Amino acid sequence: MGYDYTAEHIETLLDHCREVGILTAPGFGDAPVETLRGYYNGIGPDAWSSRLRRLTTFLLRPFELAALPHDYEYATAPRTYLAFTIANLRFAANAMLEAYHRHPVRLPLNREQMQEARRFAAMAGCGLLLATVCQLFGWQGYKNTKVEV
Repeated sequence: MGYDYTAEHIETLLDHCREVGILTAPGFGDAPVETLRGYYNGIGPDAWSSRLRRLTTFLLRPFELAALPHDYEYATAPRTYLAFTIANLRFAANAMLEAYHRHPVRLPLNREQMQEARRFAAMAGCGLLLATVCQLFGWQGYKNTKVEV
């Protein structure tokens, strides 16, 4: 399933995942980089071409932090609707953590903090939208996916 992301790219994502403190499925932190590289295919449905997926990943690169553990979970979790839903909830939570990491909001909100709050809200909203799209339209692909690395 891999889409030729380099080991260095995966390591960079992993370092950022640790820095932000994302939520992951059991085993993610112990998985070798090459295994994660085999599971990670960027952002977008498996049915998309690698070219379209690469473009989407480029355009939505702030959400790669949520996509890497999401793809690991999609590859390793049981094929149940509950596991599918948990994977998408983790994606949403990780997108929120990344939004806060990039745009921390501190109270009280002055003019500058209002700008940061708007940026946070926009990024968090996009992340929640991506997770919702996965939940609404990804079940068939999830339950039929067989990953071999």
